[in-house]
Amino acid sequence: MPTDARPQIAYENRKFLVLVIILGLAAACSRAPGPVIIFASPDSPRMRQAVAQVQTKLGKAAGAAVYVSEFGSAGREILGRLRQEHPRLLIVLGTPALLWVAPAVKKVPVVFGLVANPYFTGAVYDPAHPEIHQENLTGIVTPAPLGAALQHGVSLFGAEPWGLLYDPTDGVAADLAQRFKKMAPRFGVTPLIESSSTAATDGPGLKRLIKRGARVIYLPPAASATRYAPLVLAWGREMKVRVVSSYPEGSQKGAALRVAVDYGRLGQDIGDLARRVLGGENPQGIPIVEKTPLKVEVDEALLRKWSGYPPVIKYVLIR
Repeated sequence: MPTDARPQIAYENRKFLVLVIILGLAAACSRAPGPVIIFASPDSPRMRQAVAQVQTKLGKAAGAAVYVSEFGSAGREILGRLRQEHPRLLIVLGTPALLWVAPAVKKVPVVFGLVANPYFTGAVYDPAHPEIHQENLTGIVTPAPLGAALQHGVSLFGAEPWGLLYDPTDGVAADLAQRFKKMAPRFGVTPLIESSSTAATDGPGLKRLIKRGARVIYLPPAASATRYAPLVLAWGREMKVRVVSSYPEGSQKGAALRVAVDYGRLGQDIGDLARRVLGGENPQGIPIVEKTPLKVEVDEALLRKWSGYPPVIKYVLIR
């Protein structure tokens, strides 16, 4: 090759490289921003209530909601497909969903909610310092409203012994049982606890609580409570025991007092947080906060029955 041809070749190579860079930048600039994806687990009426409010808050920016069972391997597989869509924001709702996302997604911005305890997911590193969290992630922590249930319950019924049935294989229920044991005495309540991991042992466990002196049964917002909630509420309607419910789904007839999370308001708060991130705020700079908006409902008719129950019976001796 002639010596004087080499500079010309080098020049042409540089022109080609510059052209490639320009085309790449143009493609990047013209590429539509990735979608906003709502990744939720498990599917339930309360989850859909929260999602509806998130979507309302985000308006046109709201993306599709993907609901995944908390059991099996489908969650990881679906998350893998969603990541291929290059979302500009993942809204992650529910502890199972956060368990899949936190260790796998390190760059895409994430806003989470409907999570009672984010620490064992790895999303938050230190319970004493929730502001130290995964760099691409922020969210709202919503513990079960146990303290509010105790406070309102004691104001209505006095400091009666309370019973709680929990499933040790249900992480939310097991964590709540520990909180119940520590928190109840602060309100003057004696905590009585029984465990049950199957439907066959739920009824006997509840009967043991009554036999041990429980005057109030607390229905927790745990998935395992689905098995025995109908029985406890039936006992409440039959006035076998007072029922305080934080269980979020289905008819609550039989609960003299209901203290539950307001999932609609919580969805609005999550939507507001997502809008901040979409507006350019860095998730790392937004502290993780605790919010438990409440719905407090009293069954006045049932409460009136309890206030006069049992009636005073006067015995007359007939000679």
